[in-house]
Amino acid sequence: MQLELFGFRPVPVPALPPLPAGPADPNALRFHLLRKLNSLTGGRLRSLELTDNRRTILSVRAGRIGGRAPLELRIHHSFTEAPEEVLRAVATFVESRRGSDQARQALTLIREHFTVHRQTVRIRKLVLQPVGVALDLREVFTDLNERYFEGRLAAGITWGKSSVSSRCGRRRSASLQLGSYSYEDRLIRIHRVLDHPEVPRYVVEAVVFHEMLHADMPPEIRGGKRLFHTPEFRRRERQYRNLTRAERWIGENMPALLKVRAAMGKKAGRR
Repeated sequence: MQLELFGFRPVPVPALPPLPAGPADPNALRFHLLRKLNSLTGGRLRSLELTDNRRTILSVRAGRIGGRAPLELRIHHSFTEAPEEVLRAVATFVESRRGSDQARQALTLIREHFTVHRQTVRIRKLVLQPVGVALDLREVFTDLNERYFEGRLAAGITWGKSSVSSRCGRRRSASLQLGSYSYEDRLIRIHRVLDHPEVPRYVVEAVVFHEMLHADMPPEIRGGKRLFHTPEFRRRERQYRNLTRAERWIGENMPALLKVRAAMGKKAGRR
């Protein structure tokens, strides 16, 4: 029996924790996990192999002996860092009848753990630069998160040379993309033309808040199309108290921002 990664639902990605300080030796990690899972399955695991397979989370094979047959398990290495409740779900899944209520409930926890692990690893591999000349975007994100999202939103944020195209609606003004949100990376990027002491903080906040709403509101599917800026999205966007003021400033200063972007491009081209 193999557990494939399909049909999982999106889950919130928590703030990145420090990397575990456990043993780095793969054999030590494997033995540690084998011992923990054996304690949860009554010693049924005969062998355990760690994998880097990004498609198959785990596969289990029962031995040919009658009764409670010993199990041979292949499982993704991320489960060496799994909490107790996830390991209990693994034990339940491998021992339950496929398709049973127990197996389905366990499967939900297993997929959530794997999805979160994959997303946090991806973010760790990205080079984030939240500290700019004028603002630290982490401080802006935290402040908005507490004021408008009850502190529940988790996403990375960084300044970028330009906002990378993403699979979501974008905060565009004229021909300049001021911000973007990547659902795959759970990452907000803000254009560096806004990283200037003369740019009001409320302008940066308005752009960051727009992208945070994308992080909090997955697109709606209607008629086979993905809708990002729904009426509900626009309603929530108006909750930002300085939205009108920020949009007015951007409109009035767009020529200057475009000149800054052009100068940044020339500087990058000379490197």
